[in-house]
Amino acid sequence: MTAARCFALREMVYCSAMNWLLIAAALACNPGDRMVDLRDKIPRGVNSIDLVITVEPFYARFYIYQPGFPESTQHCCGNKPTSIIKVPVVDGRYCVRQSQPRMKWTVRALLRPDIQM
Repeated sequence: MTAARCFALREMVYCSAMNWLLIAAALACNPGDRMVDLRDKIPRGVNSIDLVITVEPFYARFYIYQPGFPESTQHCCGNKPTSIIKVPVVDGRYCVRQSQPRMKWTVRALLRPDIQM
């Protein structure tokens, strides 16, 4: 193997590794946010789920979005201890963020089959 070919192969492997790293970064949550994986818990064919979210203290906020798409963030519980939000099911993974460092929250999913007419 010539030195030029070896360099080209090394460069190709490096570029491929960097592409995978960029893809992984795009599918990850923002720093400080947590990934919640519900892929095994959501039945197939469900397009959206209703989440019942309870927060403590009542003035705290809870944020949820699709990994890699922080612009799709939905928030809840503005001065209410419990709220319901509807989130789309893309792949069953979500990123969550809390507004207060020591807040407590619970999330319950209401799985209802989508009605199509």
